[in-house]
Amino acid sequence: MSTILDALKKSEQERKQNEVPKLTDMPPPQESARWPLFVIAILSLLLALVLGVLISRWISPMSTSVEGASITDVSRSLSTSTQGMGEAVTSENQDALEIVVNVVSFSSDPSQRFVILDGKLYRENDFVRAGLKVEEIKANMVVLNSRGQLITKSP
Repeated sequence: MSTILDALKKSEQERKQNEVPKLTDMPPPQESARWPLFVIAILSLLLALVLGVLISRWISPMSTSVEGASITDVSRSLSTSTQGMGEAVTSENQDALEIVVNVVSFSSDPSQRFVILDGKLYRENDFVRAGLKVEEIKANMVVLNSRGQLITKSP
């Protein structure tokens, strides 16, 4: 009886070896995790949004509100407005003209007043650089002292 049983087992093994595998015999494929892709997509969108806001804020102070005037007209009007009583615009004063006033914060309390020039915070009597001092902060402008000459700038 064992010979018959051995013969049946052998024939079963041979039959299985000649069979083509079925779908039920194959293990299911592993699904890849999709959440890292969603996180990367959201982070890249947020980065693009932040860069867009920063670039728009960086470009907006550079744009001029004077329409129809050429650059030479604007620079000529700036130099004549700062000359006053026949004084010539020196190279130090030209540096003061190139400063960008980003924010002016005025308060009735002088210790609370500040101005942001070229992206840096200054208070009254602070030196922006050698020869250029924040003299006074007013409601909508800042008065700079450039080696004894007062220059007013507004945002």
